[in-house]
Amino acid sequence: MNVQLSLLILVILYALSADSSCHGINNKEFEDLMNIMKKITYQSEKGQTYQKPAFLATLNPRLMELTSSNSVVKFDNIITNIGSGYNAKSGVFTAPREGTYTFAVNYVHSGKKEWLELDLMKNNSLVVRGNAAFDPHTSGSILAILELKKGDRISVIQPRASGTILGERYSMFSGHLI
Repeated sequence: MNVQLSLLILVILYALSADSSCHGINNKEFEDLMNIMKKITYQSEKGQTYQKPAFLATLNPRLMELTSSNSVVKFDNIITNIGSGYNAKSGVFTAPREGTYTFAVNYVHSGKKEWLELDLMKNNSLVVRGNAAFDPHTSGSILAILELKKGDRISVIQPRASGTILGERYSMFSGHLI
């Protein structure tokens, strides 16, 4: 039995016993918990239950100097990696299953007066570009909703050989199956 199903059973048992023994959780709270469980677990057409792939990675506490063009930005501090699709060493998310995914990249430019551009790539092809202005400590963001096949690869690259990204969890890369 998977963890989500066990947790769901415990929540249901708690809710049933709480009704007679204490104030417990109300119907709205119970519905909220059920909705969270539905979002975490997805049932396939074949009746198999699995977690929806999702990840969140940030940069470790440092400034990241971008010195070579078209190299992958490696968000190396994994906070969440459900389905193990994100690889911090390569900086690439590989879709573990087909579906519609949302990806977000948020980044903060360091104090240097230079442009910072980042590209969201799908299988080494540009999807969308974001930039932070020339002024120090400006931010940039990228958001994309993409149809992926199993094995499609998503990464963030720097198209220029210049720019500095502020680390310390100010910059992040995330994605999840909708």
